Amino acid sequence: MNTKVQGWTIVHQRRSEWRGVFDGAFLGERDGAWLAGRMFQGKSMRDGFGENGEWWYATYYDSQFEHEANRALRAVREYIRLAKEAADCWDSIFDQRAGEAVDRHWAHRVSLEGVHDMSAAWVHPGLTGDIRGGTILLPAVEAKYELLKYMRGSYAVREEFREVPQIRPGSALAQAYDAAIAAAGPVRLSVAGDHFSLSYDGSYSLDPRSPGIPRNPHPSWRTSD
Repeated sequence: MNTKVQGWTIVHQRRSEWRGVFDGAFLGERDGAWLAGRMFQGKSMRDGFGENGEWWYATYYDSQFEHEANRALRAVREYIRLAKEAADCWDSIFDQRAGEAVDRHWAHRVSLEGVHDMSAAWVHPGLTGDIRGGTILLPAVEAKYELLKYMRGSYAVREEFREVPQIRPGSALAQAYDAAIAAAGPVRLSVAGDHFSLSYDGSYSLDPRSPGIPRNPHPSWRTSD
């Protein structure tokens, strides 16, 4: 499957066969602009794009009057719609996987090679107690991916996307996403009262079934145990 077409990075794609016809949809990003498109119908998993990377049709999300996070959100919605139209491409977990693909794409945008292990955390304050989420210490890029997943899963963040002023560049929501995507170390940010962070503090998994991932703790590492 292609990873780049016409200068666009393929963030997520799905192609499948139905009654002898292969069909598919894809989600792409280039310089902060996003698109969602349909592949050509064909006879194999490899003929969804033309010889020069052409596709059947696509919708572009490149308005400079909205920040990238909102462009990506709208592109994902269109991608899901197209996947439902393409033969046997959509399933019950497709929406989740598409969102996670965007999070992982952003997590890799800034090189984190050599950055020490971090943990990600989320706090939603409440009158009867805070709701919290957090990870163990993970390789930096994985911790950043988890941070972005927390943001995507937050009800407070989703509600902010409904507010027109918040989808514009420079808004509090835009600044939070810019900080998360650009993070190359610890970061703290807030969106509509929810708090998100990356930190060098935390614990490693003690589960003997966990794979042997090399540890790279920060010199100032403090365990939360």
